[in-house]
Amino acid sequence: MTAIYRLDIYDTSGALQYVLDFKGSPNQLQYIRRVNAPGMVVFTVAGDHPLLSDIQDKWQVEVWRKPDGADWSREIAAFYRDLDPWEYQDKSTAVLKCQGILSMLSWRHVAYYAGTADRSKFTSEAVETIANTLVTYNATTSGTTGDGRLRAAAGGYPFTGLSVEADGGDGDSIDWYCAYSNLLETLQNLVKGHGDFDIVKTSDTAWQWRYYDGQLGTDKSASVIFALSRGNMKQPAFRDIRSGEATVALVAGQGEESDRDVVIRTGTNYAAGNDIEIFVPATDIDKDDTTGLNARGDASLSEREAVKSFSFGILETKATRYKVDFDLGDLVSVVNPYNATKYTVKINGVAIALDSDGNEDLQVEVSELL
Repeated sequence: MTAIYRLDIYDTSGALQYVLDFKGSPNQLQYIRRVNAPGMVVFTVAGDHPLLSDIQDKWQVEVWRKPDGADWSREIAAFYRDLDPWEYQDKSTAVLKCQGILSMLSWRHVAYYAGTADRSKFTSEAVETIANTLVTYNATTSGTTGDGRLRAAAGGYPFTGLSVEADGGDGDSIDWYCAYSNLLETLQNLVKGHGDFDIVKTSDTAWQWRYYDGQLGTDKSASVIFALSRGNMKQPAFRDIRSGEATVALVAGQGEESDRDVVIRTGTNYAAGNDIEIFVPATDIDKDDTTGLNARGDASLSEREAVKSFSFGILETKATRYKVDFDLGDLVSVVNPYNATKYTVKINGVAIALDSDGNEDLQVEVSELL
């Protein structure tokens, strides 16, 4: 399958300023979409392109894709951040780098004092409710000093355009402590094993936070299967990384010496022959709150689990077409040629690069093998 691409470039007021194409032009494009992460757009233009004298920090850059026989659809929306680099060799070129709009969450922290109920401390709340609350009070106009935040959350563009989808109360009920944590990082840790999230552009200067129970996409593992033998997989790479693993958490809360709250938690991969400790400070958790300490230890161990990862290139066939048969966040099946085992995985990343003729190279990153 072939496709054509364009970039729509808007200023911070939402006014369209430039449209760039790629097939048959000197412009170059590559981008990556990721689940629960901002993604990135990188494009190259001639060093004397008029865009370079106009573009400003946080202008919006949208990648649009049109496969043969299909309509245009937006792949990713991003904020321009870096010129890296402008250079002159045989000719001058400029490389522009843009972060996906989810990056705005990394610009905020949970700026409420430790122990603030339903702001930095959550007890027996649904994962979606916690996530929606964190975004509402740390990245929208609802986060005010009158509410207890250390500073107003939405001082201007792009935060003034961010809203939060109505809460559905999905996900397990858990305890969560996150005072002063980076907002994006705590959300990424919070949703592990529960669901996914995204920020969706809804107008020229408006975006909406959304939580997806389970996964961003749908379960297509019965119908979409990638394997070398099916002719739809190339360059597979399998990794089994254990060097950063921890299986026992020593979680220390409030108190001094023998009066200090301490709990011991073991991870899913703990065994007598796989006993690796980490120390987890948790002084922000209330004294004698064993449930909260347990949750902190479990979350820390989740971050340090051994990782089995698999990546491969896509050769599109009639049964496995990107954005038709599968998309970011879907569950699919893969046959790992390392051990000839079939797994269900989630498509966690989609990366596309265009060559000088406009041909696309499609790579996918999938979750840990399930």
